[in-house]
Amino acid sequence: MNRENELTMEIILKKNLKQTSIRCITILLLFTSCTSHDNSKNNNVIEQAAVQTTINFLDFKANVVTELAKDIRTILQDKNGNYWFAGNGNGVYCYNGKTLIQFTSKDGLPGNIVWAIQEDKTGNLWFSTSNGLCRFNGSLFTNFTDALNNASQVNLHHEKGNLFFSREGNVYNFDGKLFTNFPIHPAGYKPGPSNLDRPYGVYCTLEDKAGNLWFGTDEKGVCRYDGKSFTYFTEKGLDGGAVRSIFQDKNGNLWFGNNGYGLFCYDGKTLKNFTEEKGLGNPAFLKKTKMPGDSKNLARVWSINEDNDGNLWIGTIDAGVWKYDGKKLTNFTTKDGLTSNAVNTIYKDEKGDLWFVTDGEGICKFNGQTFTKFAIK
Repeated sequence: MNRENELTMEIILKKNLKQTSIRCITILLLFTSCTSHDNSKNNNVIEQAAVQTTINFLDFKANVVTELAKDIRTILQDKNGNYWFAGNGNGVYCYNGKTLIQFTSKDGLPGNIVWAIQEDKTGNLWFSTSNGLCRFNGSLFTNFTDALNNASQVNLHHEKGNLFFSREGNVYNFDGKLFTNFPIHPAGYKPGPSNLDRPYGVYCTLEDKAGNLWFGTDEKGVCRYDGKSFTYFTEKGLDGGAVRSIFQDKNGNLWFGNNGYGLFCYDGKTLKNFTEEKGLGNPAFLKKTKMPGDSKNLARVWSINEDNDGNLWIGTIDAGVWKYDGKKLTNFTTKDGLTSNAVNTIYKDEKGDLWFVTDGEGICKFNGQTFTKFAIK
């Protein structure tokens, strides 16, 4: 697809929340209607097994496949070391290093479009699909969309390891037993039912080293919750585009990736527009005019991570990936082996290896000099 003709995610969300062919979001975006293999009641209190049933690959012989689909959008490595891959239309894959199995709607997955994956304290996996929120316990997919919709609006009592979900501007916290509704928007904000504009919609969430919670929003910049009050960071264009990623580096600095105004850095006192300072903006995109096909910019940041050496890696949706060592910026594109210059996700596994998920062209790994496409052995 010609990227210049593709609508950005935030426009799609505002005009048609029901459209399913949209990009992966780094936090779980929840929708209605979720099917399930488990007919247990969906109330606010969730019964959790003490330990997740370890997935038995022998039980899923019929699901064995030989390769991943190209349109992968997200990765998660679970507590047992298995890799989970999900994307835009092919369900979920699980890989143990030897065998690759695929789950689709035929197996009970609510929808084959999967936005993101999280793992809870007990090892159960949670999937956000085009048809709702579900949990996988190693053998069954269970519907929890109703439990989310019925969540009470209470003061947040967050503990490390809780999960966060987002839907239509509201944030939901799950402590392993209970969903609670935790809106980050002002009390007086009440959009009408027909209003599809969700400026407080959340794309990403981070808990920093001090325990503060950070939320990247659609149009309201970054919101911080310190346990008592909210602070919004909207300076220098941070609220001009959707905040698609939040990351805290080893030195404690917070980095915000904005879709249009670039990369921002907050050291606890000062907010800087890193992209602007480096002269790597993309005025054409901001003006909605035709963009150069080979534009070397750092304007549309969708993912941020850090390698074991402390280098910051920044993935853009139109200009490849950048490495920042604290002094020097280096840009990598398809000329360096990257399968696409549209980087949706940068994931760091338990070994410290970085996985670069590119738009519609598979997954890459970096060997220190070049990128190579990941393939099932």
